[in-house]
Amino acid sequence: MKFINTLTDEAAQAELGARAARARLERGWTQAQLAKAAGVSKATVERLESGASTQLHNLLRCLRALDKLENLESLLPESTPGPIDLLSRRGKVRQRARSRKTPTPPPAPWSWGETP
Repeated sequence: MKFINTLTDEAAQAELGARAARARLERGWTQAQLAKAAGVSKATVERLESGASTQLHNLLRCLRALDKLENLESLLPESTPGPIDLLSRRGKVRQRARSRKTPTPPPAPWSWGETP
């Protein structure tokens, strides 16, 4: 299954958990062995693999123990400003975003309101 925007949060968590379980099994580890290597409880590994909610730092620990942490780079690659942004900002990095004002629709043409 691919991670796409139409997946519910629960479906995405379940898929992530299933992939973590497959990675663990590829190494030939039990849940207890992964828990020990990651420094988390076995119950945390069980929750992760079942698709239940876990804390982010526990997920990161498990990914690190499975040598999969570097794969997060493709999830959120480091972004760099475009050349136009660099020129217009004179090399400064953007710190804030402003909300864009929605353009007001043009007024209807004025008329006397008389019917012929």
